[in-house]
Amino acid sequence: MTYSQTSEVIAMYNENTEVSHTSEEDSQGGNREIEEESTKKEVIFTDENGSNVPATQTVVNPKVEGVIVIAEGAGDVNIKTNIISAIEAVTGVQAHKIQVFSMN
Repeated sequence: MTYSQTSEVIAMYNENTEVSHTSEEDSQGGNREIEEESTKKEVIFTDENGSNVPATQTVVNPKVEGVIVIAEGAGDVNIKTNIISAIEAVTGVQAHKIQVFSMN
């Protein structure tokens, strides 16, 4: 199988954002606006069998781009068609991206 990306685990985070806005006026009538933003992001951990493990928000599975199969009996058109249909059903890969060859 050929993949377009690898799998990725996305952890859960506690995120705190603080925004402060300050407006100052000097003795000559000038104004100054200050806006500050700070963000604190921490990974959430869970206890699994006595060890801290990052809590998982989502797992992005790799995307299959193509498949090559070598199988006994694939010289028979019906068997080859069944193999292609099975791969399509399991992976979602289109038939034109699946190649099936007979094992010699």
